[in-house]
Amino acid sequence: MNLRSGRLRFQVQVVDSPAAVTAHAGLPLVIEAFRTLGLRAAVYRHLGFKQRARGYSEATCVETLVALLAAGGECVDDVRVLQADAGLLELWGHAAVPAAETLRAFLNRFHDAAAVAARVPHTAFIPADSAGLRGLAAVQVQLLRVVQQQVPQPRATLDVDANQIPSAKRTALPMYEDGPGYQPLGVWWAEQQLWVTSQFRDGNVPAQCGVLERVQESVATLRALGVTEFALRSDTAGYQHAVLNWARAERVPFAISADLSPDLKARIVVLPETAWQPLRQWQGAELVHRDREWAEVEFTPSDGSTRKNLLPDRYLVIRARPRQGELFADGSAVRYYATVTNRWDWDGERLLRWSHERCGTVELAHDVLKNELGGGVLPSYRFGANAAWWQLVVLTANLISALKRLALPADWLPYRPRRLRFLLFHAAGRIVRHGRRLILLLSRVHPGTAALVGARARLVPET
Repeated sequence: MNLRSGRLRFQVQVVDSPAAVTAHAGLPLVIEAFRTLGLRAAVYRHLGFKQRARGYSEATCVETLVALLAAGGECVDDVRVLQADAGLLELWGHAAVPAAETLRAFLNRFHDAAAVAARVPHTAFIPADSAGLRGLAAVQVQLLRVVQQQVPQPRATLDVDANQIPSAKRTALPMYEDGPGYQPLGVWWAEQQLWVTSQFRDGNVPAQCGVLERVQESVATLRALGVTEFALRSDTAGYQHAVLNWARAERVPFAISADLSPDLKARIVVLPETAWQPLRQWQGAELVHRDREWAEVEFTPSDGSTRKNLLPDRYLVIRARPRQGELFADGSAVRYYATVTNRWDWDGERLLRWSHERCGTVELAHDVLKNELGGGVLPSYRFGANAAWWQLVVLTANLISALKRLALPADWLPYRPRRLRFLLFHAAGRIVRHGRRLILLLSRVHPGTAALVGARARLVPET
């Protein structure tokens, strides 16, 4: 082959299979975590598609897709990158991994055509989960269980949020804005930084649909894992009497964004100026006041959602004065944002800060699913296949979060998947055999080397 130099003084030589090296030296750590935390065994228990021993098992397909998503793949065809890394396959212990067509066929097994066919045209409809999707949900619970066993957390702040995924699939339905797509609804466990549940749904299903059921399901799951204290945060999707009544009855503290109804706004605009107080936000270690104030307003919804035997709800309002507010189309120079809560033990400013922490938890977590772990690129026109892909994205996010919490250095906990790829998953390594041992050689000065060595020791300690 003619070797040609470029602007930099090196040449490239293409060989058939450089088995002695890998471009994904840190990716086997994800696979080890998958197996060590019992997820491979859980897949064997809860997914039973295969009727014959031939071909790849469900566990191998799930493991491959999780590794693909963790590595940055956005579609099943990207598995060819892993297939071409002979060094990675040797570390993984596989001669080959499932091909793209095999993985597509596997995802299609999650589609329940009869459940989807029950959809009534032009209505919001959530198909019943197929047996395969219920199996993936059980695998998710296994991961929650292991993390809770190793780092017990008695409290769960549940942050509820829906996320839009624009899509040009021919079966995608119109969202309330931005064209057709899908709109999953998830419940995030803020203390453990894990998804408790995330339901894949058509784009025309309103965000408020099924919120109570998802919250109740999450509480039941976590109670079985030893969680005893709960709190609930949500945007206006959770502002519905069924959710509020349930939270009051269960003595679950909540902070939920309230719709700014004409009656509520009328109460707000007549508040005296003395009712407004500075709303400070943390800037480093200091509370700083910028362009927002808060006030408390007495308000009871006109249809009477507050039970007489319980304390009435509190309504807190933020008044924002954006810069150049006169440029808003309606000419208003202020904006109001209301929050309803049943917490009376905190002052309003602290409570509003706690409520707004949701924006830095579940909304950030949804951004990771959609933009860093392949959730924004769906593989099929089949609803069930897309739902399975989404559940595997969520499982990958939870696995990476568990890996950070249980094995990686403490200061790596804030790192998002793209940074973990840069520092760890996509490190280069050389593979040698010495005697009967398979050895991965890593650079001592690479910043991910010490993290990888320490993580393996924590995941599988020597006995």
